[in-house]
Amino acid sequence: MKNNIIIIILLVIIIAFGSAFFYFNYNSKPAKIVYYNYSPGDEFVTNLKGDDKFIKAGVELEVYDKNVLNELKDQNPKIRDAILQILRNKTAQDLEGSAGQSKLHNEIKNEINKILGADKITNVYFDDFIVQ
Repeated sequence: MKNNIIIIILLVIIIAFGSAFFYFNYNSKPAKIVYYNYSPGDEFVTNLKGDDKFIKAGVELEVYDKNVLNELKDQNPKIRDAILQILRNKTAQDLEGSAGQSKLHNEIKNEINKILGADKITNVYFDDFIVQ
């Protein structure tokens, strides 16, 4: 009889701890990550490589650390120059379709992260993108 009571108490304790564990681990909402956008200035307009076409693109950079915004402001001339160099070295065929734009996103992101010395840029967005 005494053994049965001890077993029942142990089962209740195990179930209580198990329920609390699952409740707090699986019902808690993950912390919301806040992203900040930075615009390196006016739209970029430049000729494309190898033909008489040009590109006009508005670029926005996304970061997750608000402190990076000041660093981006300090490095803005280098960032603008890097983006212009990347755009000038593209042909119209390089920029065709979503695959071309995706490659361009990654190239701009990687180059700016090199300037900053770390992976601080999480994404690159175009708010204007025209090739003519």
